[in-house]
Amino acid sequence: MAWLMSLGFVHLVSLLSLGEAKVLSDLSNGFCRSYTFGANIVNDVLYMVDLDGGLIPGDTNSSNNYLVQLDLSASFSTDDGSKYKMSLVDSEVPKIKGQALWSDKANTTLFTYGGNSLDVTSVDQGLWTYTIADGSWKLQQTSIKPVRLQGGAYVDAPQIQAAYWVGGFQNSDTTPAITDNTVDYATGMIQFNTTTGTLTQLDAPFTPVQQGALVYLPVGEKGVLVFVGGEVPSIQNGINATLTPNQWNYTWVYDIAGNKWYNQTTTGSVASRTQFCAVVEQDLSTSSYQIYVIGGADYESKDSLTDVSYLSIPSFKWFQAASLNKPRMTHVCQAYGRQIFGVGGRLAWSDDAGAGCYDMPAFIYDAQSEVIRTQFDPGLSAYSLPSATANDIKSSPYPLTWADPALKSLFVQKTNDTTNSPDSQPDPSSSTSGSSTKVGPIVGGVVGGVAGAAIILAIIFFVLRKRRRDYQKEPQGEKWSDNAPVAMGRVGGELPAEAPLRELDARSNARSELRGTTRSVYELDEGRGSGV
Repeated sequence: MAWLMSLGFVHLVSLLSLGEAKVLSDLSNGFCRSYTFGANIVNDVLYMVDLDGGLIPGDTNSSNNYLVQLDLSASFSTDDGSKYKMSLVDSEVPKIKGQALWSDKANTTLFTYGGNSLDVTSVDQGLWTYTIADGSWKLQQTSIKPVRLQGGAYVDAPQIQAAYWVGGFQNSDTTPAITDNTVDYATGMIQFNTTTGTLTQLDAPFTPVQQGALVYLPVGEKGVLVFVGGEVPSIQNGINATLTPNQWNYTWVYDIAGNKWYNQTTTGSVASRTQFCAVVEQDLSTSSYQIYVIGGADYESKDSLTDVSYLSIPSFKWFQAASLNKPRMTHVCQAYGRQIFGVGGRLAWSDDAGAGCYDMPAFIYDAQSEVIRTQFDPGLSAYSLPSATANDIKSSPYPLTWADPALKSLFVQKTNDTTNSPDSQPDPSSSTSGSSTKVGPIVGGVVGGVAGAAIILAIIFFVLRKRRRDYQKEPQGEKWSDNAPVAMGRVGGELPAEAPLRELDARSNARSELRGTTRSVYELDEGRGSGV
């Protein structure tokens, strides 16, 4: 009898041990789903935050909050759970879903911002940072304390030590100050200087808005931001706002250096969607950027999508790519060369088991071959467009109509000789004039001018020759061409290395501009172009 009781006790202990959740080091035990990850690729590592233990086989403790890392320096199978290395996020860091994950220019620090609480809504403390070298978490010191927003569009631009968040809203999942169903939509855009910790409020004329996508292109002095999609609420603050999806036949472009938005018309066909992800690829043969929009869902029907399309810039034309194998929505994307990582998400519009399961957090869409890859290859870095698309872009590299001449100047590079330049384009505004001049007098005037100039140059030559004989010991000066500024099409400027002299509250609707003449502003050395 005693041995039977002992056996029963051992069995009970075993059951308790099996039921006790443990901290996992990887995903070898399997995976089901997790959406609204924060993701970023830094130093050949894909970082993913906001994975809670309640969704992972082997760890049923939903209080566990994991940081997941995927090493991109070697080949691997995306279905191999042992490659997804996991560590617990510091318990002081609130459990948030849907955060932005940004990085600094030195690739030493990650920043989390925004999102919504999973359980009890925590008090918003601000941005948290993760130091890559020692794996430590701490609260980021910022110029002002931003409010926590969710449902906005965001982008990381470490080339210019900046990150951006536009739109989104507050509700009872983001702040304990809201206790009912009120939704308070934000206006404007937040700019975060990842070096100084300065937060600046900027205008965004299309806000309030939720969802959509924001990407960065290294064009112009400091680059541009491009916003597509999103839904506009009928009221800025209140309950039961009606949301209207934006049209996809235009896009918003923000010139960072000029602090100005442009509403540019697009051409081509693309499916309207929400809760999609977007990422940028660059094709060198056409000097163009492709903004890939992957998956998502139809806002009206709630059907999740497999569609993949891309907006080519500066032609501002939509093109269709091969679809995903399965629909995916509420996911995020990061590009590593031509391989686009889709992270997390749902297979269907559901908040329960109906959202579906998939093998591992990440899948790979090869933007060049337009297929889903199950094997990651770190050598697949070069990206190029299909020949038919490339020819289309080369034949029509720019839109028929620009939203503004200033926007055109960001993309159409000026050269001394535009006769044979592939980037040159007639300006309709300057093609007509109030007066006309005959060609004959112009040619005659030019010939006469050249002859006169030749005589003057001959006189100067003999004078200089005589002077040179008199001063042979005098050192020669440098050639102008040695010191002449080189005109670069895309120069990567930076945000100020020090805080601006004036800041605004993150909820203010006013605009604070970076001071272009202050000494604290510095840029990359002339000629150092930045890339995607």
